[in-house]
Amino acid sequence: MEAPLQQRIVGAIVLVTLGVIFIPALLDGSGYKSRQVQDIKVKEKPAFPPLSQKKLKPVETPLAQIKKKQLAVRDADPKQVHKNKIRSFALQVGTFGSNENAEKMRDKMRKSGYIAFVKKSSAKGKASYTVRIGPELDRGILEKLKKDLMKSHKIDGYVVNHP
Repeated sequence: MEAPLQQRIVGAIVLVTLGVIFIPALLDGSGYKSRQVQDIKVKEKPAFPPLSQKKLKPVETPLAQIKKKQLAVRDADPKQVHKNKIRSFALQVGTFGSNENAEKMRDKMRKSGYIAFVKKSSAKGKASYTVRIGPELDRGILEKLKKDLMKSHKIDGYVVNHP
């Protein structure tokens, strides 16, 4: 074969090979979106009034509602004693004869993440110290806590009125 014919055949093979490789990449449409100019529209900054002009209603807590009812009853008839007093509860987890043992139990409960305190009481001239968790306004919370204490510390407590 002559050299010029051989060079033409090699050149044709190279061109066909390049065409087979690059033409599908250019014609598959995958780069269409990236080649297009995209217009991004940004909305204008919304106008909010300053917080000093914003008027909010105060949120009334359950204790405030109860006190308001008590004041209304007292103002209506000052001689009448309000029968529905605020009740709170505590979970009693131990009773001890010595303050040191009660404080150890209290500290153990505090390390476990509970709000615990020691209450001193006396009966028939003998002092006793009770360890309690709480207080809470909702008895249900303490009932759940009681179950958790039974599972985690094997302590069987009971819910009492506080104070």
